[in-house]
Amino acid sequence: MTEVAGRVVTAALVVVPGPDDTVTFVRQERGPYAGWWLLPGGKVEFGEPVAEAARREAVEESGCDLGELVLTGAYEILGPEHHFVMWAYRSERVGVVPDRFSGHHVSAVRQERWDQLEPHPTDMPILNDAGAAAYPRELIADRLAREQIAMSSLLTGEAFRSARSPWT
Repeated sequence: MTEVAGRVVTAALVVVPGPDDTVTFVRQERGPYAGWWLLPGGKVEFGEPVAEAARREAVEESGCDLGELVLTGAYEILGPEHHFVMWAYRSERVGVVPDRFSGHHVSAVRQERWDQLEPHPTDMPILNDAGAAAYPRELIADRLAREQIAMSSLLTGEAFRSARSPWT
């Protein structure tokens, strides 16, 4: 996901359930979270409905056929050099990554149980809120602090940052 310096970027992602209680993750090639395992998603283009952006990005990055999308959260994410408003959806259909699929701006796609892979810390509360994981609050706070990220839910007002974060 590319961001524009000095601007708030609106983005959207999808929690795509996979076979056997797995979740679909992509290894990001660019943007502030390059190299991390993330949920498939990206920037909302001007004039594009947010849910359609989530669907487009998830299909481009994972190749999964998505069913109905259900909004599970909205988050403000503040990092040292980025500021996102992230809309999170969950696919109601189990997705399967096609054989030999190569995602757009991702180096790999994996369907893994949430407790077998540690994604970027901003995805941890999103997965929890979508009912797809149960990351401990202390772990989330520690990982966000390490990355100097403040994160809060725009729907519930819950903050996911720790007292050690410079963004509090």
